[in-house]
Amino acid sequence: MSDLQGLAPEPSFDAEVLIVGAGISGVGAGIELLRRGQPSFILLEAEPQLGGTWRDNTYPGVAVDIPFSAYCYSYETNYPWSRTFPTGSEIQGYVAHCAEKYGVTPHIRYNSKVSRTQFEPSTDCWLTQLACGAVLRSRYVISATGLLSQPKLPVIPGLETFAGKTMHSARWDHSHDLTDKRVAVIGTGATAVQIVPEIAPAVAHLFVFQRTPIWVSPRPDFVLSRPFKFLLRHFAPLRYLLRALSETSLQALTFAIVNYRRFPFVARGIQAWVRGFMRRELHSPELEAKLIPGYDLGCKRPATSNSYLAAFRRDNNELITDGIDRICPEGVITQRGTLYRMDTLILATGFLTTEQGNAPSFEVIGVGGVELGQFWQDNRLQAYAGVAVPGFPNFFLTAGPYSGGFNWFTMLKAHLKHIMRCLDRARTAGVTRVEVKAAAHERYMRRMWQRAEGTIFKSGSCQSANSYYLDRRGDASLPLPKTPWSRVWWNLLASTRGYVFGEPSRQQPETSSE
Repeated sequence: MSDLQGLAPEPSFDAEVLIVGAGISGVGAGIELLRRGQPSFILLEAEPQLGGTWRDNTYPGVAVDIPFSAYCYSYETNYPWSRTFPTGSEIQGYVAHCAEKYGVTPHIRYNSKVSRTQFEPSTDCWLTQLACGAVLRSRYVISATGLLSQPKLPVIPGLETFAGKTMHSARWDHSHDLTDKRVAVIGTGATAVQIVPEIAPAVAHLFVFQRTPIWVSPRPDFVLSRPFKFLLRHFAPLRYLLRALSETSLQALTFAIVNYRRFPFVARGIQAWVRGFMRRELHSPELEAKLIPGYDLGCKRPATSNSYLAAFRRDNNELITDGIDRICPEGVITQRGTLYRMDTLILATGFLTTEQGNAPSFEVIGVGGVELGQFWQDNRLQAYAGVAVPGFPNFFLTAGPYSGGFNWFTMLKAHLKHIMRCLDRARTAGVTRVEVKAAAHERYMRRMWQRAEGTIFKSGSCQSANSYYLDRRGDASLPLPKTPWSRVWWNLLASTRGYVFGEPSRQQPETSSE
């Protein structure tokens, strides 16, 4: 038990810790606080239900692309999954299960959207304002709003004039029946890979508008048998073995991506294998030319599916690679002047990622009135260990710049361990301020930028991938430029020497953008 045991917040505080966002990250942060004997926290959720991405995305075919054995909290692996790659509703149920089992649920305040939070130097606390006008005072703020929370609408002239039904994949209208409709899907990313094969058999005609193709590998997905489920529930070593195998496969792909300059043959070998699978699925030189990417595998997040590519062999499925010129009341007009008439328009165009105003999705005002999103906008996206930025004391990110990976849970575990270590030391020392040192942050980011130069994202082909990994400066500021195991070891060995504890903040976030 840590030194947090039994310590209550100051009387003027609403809570010692304020967590924003009740998805996987927020619930995980709450669990870690409770496991350390710290009950003084509030988890703010903008919606009337927890779950984040898995609450919002309910489109046909929605499922995780990481096997169940790895896509879970490491301390809660014994769950009655139905299949290798669980559906979105199963993940949602799992998050709710964990929140209830570990005692987080009573700490959640629903319908509490955060609009801004501001640091008060005189008291070393954060004042967090909700959309309703209420203000909460806390010592610490942990931003857990996730990465894929704000739908990204395409900038297409005339979109608002379409006379039929329009919906973004993350705001699916289940009351709208697609049966025998003429339906268009704009976008061919990971979401479309799941939607297209699900709706293709039901619609009269399906138009799929593709700007950039996506690498698609086979998906070893199957329903778990009752005997296998029994073994999983009652034999923990089997769960740990499957988890290790899943993580190892993800490590191999990550290694190929982040070490592309030194070992390009590894990525090319994996790419050749995936290309062979795609060709066998397509059975058509014409479809191969359209659907097999010209950029390197890894430039954008690849997808897994056993049915997406085959769906384009259907007579009622039409792949359109001609660019969209505009949308009119009747449908979509391409740059060649062809009008495609439809009843329903589905926008599978993803989410805001590295854009200003996302992750966190609220204003964060630090020392000297500096706003975090604007600081990133004026400089490069950056954060020490992916969790802290100088000039923003007592504020932590669960998924800051240069921290992403294929498995969100692996990243989250490392980040929460780092954050909790900082909180533990502050409480042990009896100080009220924790802030990363500007010099430590500068050294860390220079290493990250240097390592990023050797990744696949700096290969010329990635410029044509339209990848959300790349920000407006051309930096691959979303993914971590090293393997997840490297991050785990770094967190195990790293101390809190990179932070100032208790000293008044006189440093501004002056990080070089060179």
